Amino acid sequence: MGKKRDIKQVDAIAGEFHMSAELRDAFGIFLEKEKNNGYGGTLNDRGDFTYGELRQKAKEFLEDFNYGN
Repeated sequence: MGKKRDIKQVDAIAGEFHMSAELRDAFGIFLEKEKNNGYGGTLNDRGDFTYGELRQKAKEFLEDFNYGN
């Protein structure tokens, strides 16, 4: 069984931002916390993120953890 579309998108964003496997896992946890805290995306009623929103969240995540450029 293949990966779900949202996981593939998160993996693609992680690759685009050169995240290590550990950092990618932390990014996934960050995204879930964002959704649980009411900072979800606009893709659907579950608060999933659009690709553009995922890119923005990646920038925020990396800046928060001093990995940003």
